[in-house]
Parts: sequence; C-alpha cells; structure tokens
Amino acid sequence: MTDITANTEGIKFGPVHLEPGVTKWNARTYLFSAFWTIGFLSFISFLQNYVLRVHLNLPADEIGRAVGTLSFVGEIALLSVSPLFGSLSDKVGRRPIFALGFLWVGAGFALYPMATSYNMLLLFRAFMGIGAAALGGMMATVLSDYPQNRSRGFMAAMSGWANGLGAMMMIFLLSKLPNYFSGKGATEEMAGTYTFWVATGLCIITAALVFKGLKAGKPGKSRDREKVAILMKEGFGAAKNNPRLALAFSESFIARGDLLMIGTFLSAWLIQAGMANDLSAPEATSNAGRISGMVQAVTLVWAPIFGIILDRFDRVSVVIFAMAMAVIGYTAVGLTADPTSPSAILALIMLGIGEFSAIMAGQALVAQEAPIDSRGSVLGVFAFCGALGLLTLSLAGGQLFDNIGPGAPFLLVASVNGIILCLAIYVRKKTGYKSPKLR
Repeated sequence: MTDITANTEGIKFGPVHLEPGVTKWNARTYLFSAFWTIGFLSFISFLQNYVLRVHLNLPADEIGRAVGTLSFVGEIALLSVSPLFGSLSDKVGRRPIFALGFLWVGAGFALYPMATSYNMLLLFRAFMGIGAAALGGMMATVLSDYPQNRSRGFMAAMSGWANGLGAMMMIFLLSKLPNYFSGKGATEEMAGTYTFWVATGLCIITAALVFKGLKAGKPGKSRDREKVAILMKEGFGAAKNNPRLALAFSESFIARGDLLMIGTFLSAWLIQAGMANDLSAPEATSNAGRISGMVQAVTLVWAPIFGIILDRFDRVSVVIFAMAMAVIGYTAVGLTADPTSPSAILALIMLGIGEFSAIMAGQALVAQEAPIDSRGSVLGVFAFCGALGLLTLSLAGGQLFDNIGPGAPFLLVASVNGIILCLAIYVRKKTGYKSPKLR
C-alpha cells in the first residue's frame, strides 16, 4: 500500500515533494547535473579570458570588446537552437538532450585552447554555444519537471546550492590549475591547454552519469509523433494570453545577463586589475577566481532563505523582490572603483544575492505557469529569451567596458533590471494574487 501511495502521490526528497514517478535517485542525479552545468558554463566564460591573454596575446584595451563578441557569438548559437532542443525534449525526453549537451561542451573544451587566432576562437565559441543551449535548457526543464508546485522554491534552493558549489569548484579549483601546471614546469600556454583538457574529461564522465540517473521520458502526454515545428510554435504562443508567463520570458532576458556580468565581465575586470598590480596571468587568474568564488559562496547562504520566500509568496511578488535586489547589487558594483579592494566586498555580496535571486525567481515562475504537456517547448523559449538578453548585453557591455570603464556594463544591467521590476509590478497588479501552491 505504501508503494502504491508513493507512486500516486509522489515521494519526499528532503523537504521537496517530488512528482509521482520521480525517484530520489533521479533527484540526486539532477542536482549532480546542476552542479556541473553551471560549473562548466562558468568555466567557459572565466577561462576564455586566459586564452585571450596568454594564447592569443590580446592587448588589455581590447579585452572588453573581445569577451563581448565571444559571448555574442556563443549566444547567437544558443539562440538558434534553444527552442529546438526544448521541443526535441518534448519528443524524446530530457535525458538524451542533457547528456548530449555535456558531450558537446566537452568537445568544445578540447578545441578551445587549440585556437591560433581570434576568428578561430569565435568559431569554437559558437560550437560551445550549442552545447550550452542543451545544458541550460534541460537544467531548467528538469527543475520544472521533478518537484510538485508547492515545493518549487525548496527545489530551486537545492538547485541553487548545486549551482553555487559547481561554480565555486570550477573557479576555486580549476582556475588554479594553470598556476599549478605552470609551477610544474609547463609554459603558460600549455598550462592553459592542460586545464581545458581536464574539463573535457570531466564532461565525458558527467554525461554518462546523467544519462544513467535521470528519469526517462517526459511528464504529461506523449508528443513523440508530433512535429518539432508544431511544438516550437506552442512554446512561443504560450505567453500570448498569460501575462505571468510573458513576465517570466522578460525576466529571463535579464537573468542570463546577470550570469554574463559575473562570469565574463567581472572576471575580466579582476584579471585586468591583478595584472595591473604586477601579477602574472596565472596568478591574476587565481586571484580573480578567489574573489569570484566569494560572490558564488554568498548564494549558498542565501539559497535556503530565498527558497522559503519562493514557496511562501506569490511568485510575481518574488520577481519584484528579486529585481530590486539585483538593481542594488549591480549599481553598487558598477560604482566601485576597484573590485579587488576590501571596500568592494559588500557590493560583491549584494551582487551575488541579486544574481541568484533573479535566476531562481524567473525559473520558479515559468515552471508554475508552463503547460505540462509542452513544458519543454516553453522552457526552450525561456532559454531563447535569456540568450537574446545575453546577446544584447554582451555587445553593449563589451563596448562600455572598453570605452567608458569596467563598471559601466554593471550599471547597464542595473537599469535593465529596473525596467523588468516595473513590468513585474504592473503584472502583479493586473493578475492579482496567486498561491505558490497552485499550478
């Protein structure tokens, strides 16, 4: 009788009520995949600065435009395939798309340090963008699939812990590998190459474990016989009569930009400041990893608090709160003169809180509002909107970084967060209160 009840009503995974048919092993595997997804995506942005500096010898005054263009190219690729991967996951299930994403990104890591020119690096970044689309889309989709709606906040908090630990591991540990290999006698260029190859091996192992441990298939009715084009059309049309879903898509636009700021522009700023203080490239990268890791560590403390907030309050109201925190965090960092100074610590802490809140609030809202039968397609559009935002901000941010100053991109993102904040207030007034326990 207990097994039948658990199968019908779902089981508990810690504080999270899982959907019927989802096992604890499935949930553990998801958290494992979330750990590595954000870890690998953070690693792409962080270590590409090393490639630009050491492998391609790019001058300091060109770094901003270079990382901005790299992000732009990667997001063009992600933008192109995100709806496709989302709709494919409604046909073949989440598991094969997720595993493919890890293998694809692993191949990209192997290629990245082999670039002999900036144009070749752009090509490799576009290749990586396709894998990133599969990883980011499936991470959000499985997060929507596994918990019951009343537990989405706690599951988001647990996912946030996994994300934060993954980013910290990549930044604290893998960012130190170039310095480690350099200390063993490798040239600075080969030290970077060996580091990327370590990441490739980790991607292959992760792909195998994720394919083994995630639940097969998808929730809702089978869509395996329907055309991908029809599923994609459903995904784009889902927000037409749902202002809350439209808000979630808009919020995704800026939430991905938040990741860009920390993973790309903050790391570039920190490495630039370190080298200006006479540190070598490996030393500056290690120091930047320490500071960036501190920003990610903040999310580990904030995650359970924000998880409770997500499960206690109307999720549009939580988006309003998250956008306000992001405005404060990005404004504070944007106005900081030196991000490596002790006086910048509070601003960086607020940045970490704002980044995490923006990402989790949007994911919880879209998961609540997405129709179950076409959830993969809707989450594909959610990822598409995020890529569109990152695309826009990467180009504008790169220009601002080089022409005005490293803090300018952060002020730009603060202003866009402010616009989404106003939109969220409008949607909350228009749609009224909706319990977080209701789908």
